[in-house]
Amino acid sequence: MSTKKRAIAVVAACVITLAVLYVLNPVDHQLMPKCPFKLLTGLSCPGCGFQRAIHALLHGRIAEALGYNYWLVFALPYLIAVIVEKWALHGKWQKKAEAVIEHRYLIHFYIVTFFIWFVVRNLYNI
Repeated sequence: MSTKKRAIAVVAACVITLAVLYVLNPVDHQLMPKCPFKLLTGLSCPGCGFQRAIHALLHGRIAEALGYNYWLVFALPYLIAVIVEKWALHGKWQKKAEAVIEHRYLIHFYIVTFFIWFVVRNLYNI
């Protein structure tokens, strides 16, 4: 599959997923997948609440999204920056953005905060 076709497929999948999350509230629909980690252990993984948080964000309810998953709202701007850097920037602008966005310290920071969130949310039932 060519790079262009792959990009179109990824964008289409993201748009469809966001459209489904916009229309269907994960709280109200049994169709939405449940977290297998939580089903097996009873603990909330760092990703628990992503569907509900994204649904709330798509409807402009930032405070509600924070209540579902603080880390997602914290990490979403970084994810958007990575997507823009990879798909929208070219040439020297992409190289400059890559030097900042993909710096190992920044990546390590997000990995560490991901695991800290995992521990904190289970200690304090957030």
